[in-house]
Amino acid sequence: MTYIFDVFTEPRDGSRLSGNVEYRDRDNYGFSQGPVFGLQLLMDAWREGGDFGAGAVSEATKAEFTELFEIFLGRQIRVDEEGYLLKEGSTEVRIPRVKAEDFHKGELGRSRGYSDGVHYVTLVPRPEEFARRTAEIIVSWEIEEDDSGSADFTLEVSDPRYLEHFSKSAYFQTAFTGHLPRR
Repeated sequence: MTYIFDVFTEPRDGSRLSGNVEYRDRDNYGFSQGPVFGLQLLMDAWREGGDFGAGAVSEATKAEFTELFEIFLGRQIRVDEEGYLLKEGSTEVRIPRVKAEDFHKGELGRSRGYSDGVHYVTLVPRPEEFARRTAEIIVSWEIEEDDSGSADFTLEVSDPRYLEHFSKSAYFQTAFTGHLPRR
């Protein structure tokens, strides 16, 4: 993964978070002004974690961030090597046998892969759903760019639990740009 931004945050203040985002390559193209970027930063801080990253989240927030990643990137569907759907949590083919391309007609993405010993295909991203969820979570988003390839941001969330992993200052890198995926 190619990281585009370095992100630095202050500890959360209730339901508000402030920080700075800097281009890793100074030949940048500007910063996304929309709140989608704010939600992407919250999600990626949770995923990246690490020594300087954000802390842990509750199981409910973890489940929601996982779901948001699936909405944004496309959910992975486990299949056998011939493309038949597997039983949930198993490596056995589901009965009755059905191919992912037939079961998920019109929703199958282009990505295919192999992870943890199992083949998978992905569903298409759902940008409209991600935008809707962003509007529910991010109630305020401000970003102010300077001339040196960095910008200060402040966001406010609808529920402080979305910031529970920012109990201390954090540093992480992200490839998110604030743009929605294409279907």
